[in-house]
Amino acid sequence: MPEPYASTHSHQKLPVQAQSSTKYITVKPLIQHRDSTPYLYLDWFSRNQIACTLSFLGSVILLQTLAKPFRAYTGRFLYLSYARPATSSYQQGIDDIYYVFAWVVNFTALRAITIEWILRPISGYLGVSERNRLRFAEQGWLVAYYGIFWTIGMFLWINSDYWLDNKAIWAIWPSRDMSGLFKWYNLAQLAFWVQQILVIHMEKRRKDHTQMLTHHIITCTLISVTYVYRYTRAANVVLCLMDVVDLILPIAKILRYLCYETACNIAFGLFVVLWFLARHVMYLQLCYGIYSSVPGNDTMLFGCYQGGSRQRLDMPPQPDYFSHLLWPFESADGVICLNGEVKWIFLGMLGFVQALSMIWFTMILKVIAGILIGKSVEDTRSEDEAEDDNTEIDSATDVKKQMNVMDLNICVSSGEMGGTTGALVNPGLKPRFTNTRRRSGALEKEILARIGCEKPQ
Repeated sequence: MPEPYASTHSHQKLPVQAQSSTKYITVKPLIQHRDSTPYLYLDWFSRNQIACTLSFLGSVILLQTLAKPFRAYTGRFLYLSYARPATSSYQQGIDDIYYVFAWVVNFTALRAITIEWILRPISGYLGVSERNRLRFAEQGWLVAYYGIFWTIGMFLWINSDYWLDNKAIWAIWPSRDMSGLFKWYNLAQLAFWVQQILVIHMEKRRKDHTQMLTHHIITCTLISVTYVYRYTRAANVVLCLMDVVDLILPIAKILRYLCYETACNIAFGLFVVLWFLARHVMYLQLCYGIYSSVPGNDTMLFGCYQGGSRQRLDMPPQPDYFSHLLWPFESADGVICLNGEVKWIFLGMLGFVQALSMIWFTMILKVIAGILIGKSVEDTRSEDEAEDDNTEIDSATDVKKQMNVMDLNICVSSGEMGGTTGALVNPGLKPRFTNTRRRSGALEKEILARIGCEKPQ
């Protein structure tokens, strides 16, 4: 989230002395004022996350324990709904929304407690610099989450009948039955990504905020649709392919904060390889399998089915133009249809996630390619998490409060940022802006600096 700087100027042009010529930089403040009601609520909640979440959870548990008339309502927040004791399985239903909400609260509490009470103190004992301790703790939380949920997801996948068999994913569709662990895994994953939408609005805004918000919304939509339409097996595979990549990156960043440069570099290399294999090979194989194998006798056949019995009904696969798409959301026991429209909507959402992954992977490859050819490049995927030791911003406090230095549009006579030293001049304050690229360093140092694995100062 942007710093609440108070800007009194919409645009300023300040002279820059770059080598032998004088140019200008345009300072365009991107700071959003924090006096609006949504920001005030977010700021307050951010400061009181632990108290708010624990108060809610404590109240629900207290009512469940002491107030018997409320148990029919509070139990929905605490226990999985729609159990089938005869088969030791569970089904889907509208009351699952309460359970997802409860886990959004749980994750908010767990994240805040883990970061503030456990990982930040630990970071001090490990020698992490003061300015990196919050980021260390945030990455540690992600390692804990993805480590647990990727392990559970792989356990479910490996012990299933669709392990490395994409056609078998659809063999029992549209069955509603699932194990308790499988249902909890799907609902908890949905809750985590809903909570991530809240997190990116509480944290400092990054350069890829819009892409991340779009990704989180699409991910929540995908998990919800796969749950309602009973594509939960496909969701299990997709989440495993995504989570393994998201596990390695925070590990690399933690190694960076601990000053293990070589280990960080190795972890980043593993991250790139796994990204390509998981998100652009196995993921596309899954998408192609849906495209080529559905409909099919060994996958799914187009048609409409009775939600409770899986019986195929004597009605066209596309009963109307649109409303049949909402039938599974209205009643879990109602009619659920599979047709070309449903197939392409599902493939379209998977394709959108793939497009975002390709954009980010292209940025990563540009960083690596630029380094290999000796060109100084920027990793534009997210904001710098620590001060770049190749870039120095030394300005007076008053000027700093009037601009977002991430948005400086610098015009230099050489036409290249690298190797140029400029000065930001303001009469009376005389701050300076310098951007020096060190081209004599070793290849490893360049990689570490650009991917965020440089040794913290």
